[in-house]
Amino acid sequence: MRKSTVLLLMLGISTAPLFSAEAATSEISALQKQIEVLQKQLEAISKQVNEQSKQVKEIKSETKQAKVQQPAAVVVVKEDPKPEDAPVFEKGYIPVPGTKAAVKLEGMVKIDAIYDGGNNTGDFTLMSNLPYNLQSRNRTAAVNGQTNPHNWKKHFNMHAKQTKMGIRSLIKNNSGKDIKGHIEFDLYGTMSLGDSAPTYSGNNSASMTYTPRLRHATVAYGGLMVGHTWTNFFDFTETVTPTVDFGTHNGPIRQAQMRYTHKMDRFELAVSAEQPKADYVTYNNNPGATVLNYTYVARNTNTNIAKPQRPDMTLSLKYKADNGNVLGLGMVTRDLTIKNNNTGAATNAASDGRTYRANGYGFNIAAKIMTQGKSFATGGITFGKGIGWYIGDLTGRSALFDISDSANGSRTYKAIPMTMAWLGYTHAWNDQWQTTMGGSQADLATGSSAFNRKPINWFDPGLDRQMRRIHFNTIYKPEENLEFGLEFMYLKRKSVLKYTGQGNRYQFSASYKF
Repeated sequence: MRKSTVLLLMLGISTAPLFSAEAATSEISALQKQIEVLQKQLEAISKQVNEQSKQVKEIKSETKQAKVQQPAAVVVVKEDPKPEDAPVFEKGYIPVPGTKAAVKLEGMVKIDAIYDGGNNTGDFTLMSNLPYNLQSRNRTAAVNGQTNPHNWKKHFNMHAKQTKMGIRSLIKNNSGKDIKGHIEFDLYGTMSLGDSAPTYSGNNSASMTYTPRLRHATVAYGGLMVGHTWTNFFDFTETVTPTVDFGTHNGPIRQAQMRYTHKMDRFELAVSAEQPKADYVTYNNNPGATVLNYTYVARNTNTNIAKPQRPDMTLSLKYKADNGNVLGLGMVTRDLTIKNNNTGAATNAASDGRTYRANGYGFNIAAKIMTQGKSFATGGITFGKGIGWYIGDLTGRSALFDISDSANGSRTYKAIPMTMAWLGYTHAWNDQWQTTMGGSQADLATGSSAFNRKPINWFDPGLDRQMRRIHFNTIYKPEENLEFGLEFMYLKRKSVLKYTGQGNRYQFSASYKF
């Protein structure tokens, strides 16, 4: 069938011979023209549709590319501007809003219940409070200025003087060097032997009170630290044997100082200039006296003025291994100069206005050795001349001001050689229980001819020669910051004239740290 016929059928035009041939031919020609027009219109519409589709695709492509290239710009518009990053502080510190500083409160509440089966040695064990037994020579007088009540036996005492409160501050600087501050007080401002009776004001009774005492007051920046804290000569934090008693084993002192510390991996080197004290011992030179008058001087007095002309200089080196082992070395040099200003004519030691000089020096070696699990051993030795100030029980005994020949104008002032050693072992049964056994001994070379050349003028019992402690304790920690302790301590003191003083102390403590 011809194409024109098909088109006619589609248009519903019959192909029957209704018209004449001429009419039919004319009609067909007209229809063909219409078809051509329609085809052109379809082509134009198709072209327009293709162009519009292309434009839509291009718009979609451009929109997608814009989203890929500028996602951050859209986010920035939606987010608020970020504030300056606040510094990150260690656990426990409370940031101060609007600053780069933070503070941390810390402290401890502790109560001690003490029973002295022998002589009472005070609120904490201090060997100089342990009286010598003078009965063997029919002497009943007290020693070193102590009166008879201090010689009480079977004495019970309870106090909370070891309670302490402190605050630490920390400032984060842009330089990367932080400024650290630390202040801490306890309640040992007054020390007593025995009970202090309550006082009364009208009808109101005043309870027994404790006086605050400064323990630490320091500022640290980088490696520099200034203030009042533990001496640099002795490592107190890690190599001391744990005790329930506050006095530890002839423990070190705290004093004003300027210290610089340089850390090198596991090593720590420190040098310091510390507060000097010309502490010494002298005595009453009266052969007819019946009461001993040894005077242990730990600070300036009206009798003889301590006048050191330079600070005590210390140097220490500490090594700490990853497993907890610690080795510490220390040394100190001292100026023990005094000026004789004694005006007591009865002592036959009137002031001559002279300046007496003596120098002290000392060395310290201390260690902590981990054994099994959390168990460890501690020990060390401190030795030198004129370093009594740095050994708790020997404070006031760094030098001897000998006035035995004062009538002839001959007086001597000498630094006393001394040694103190300690050893202890702590066994950790588990995370809550640990048991410690340890002891210490301090020896003074006061028995040598250089310090005992005229025994007739040395009153009973003579200068201290040896002090010994042995302790055994068990500590229970049911929680991280809660601790209970029970301890037995044996004490013995010897003099150059072979007198002894002995004591045994039982102590229970409960403490909570925060």
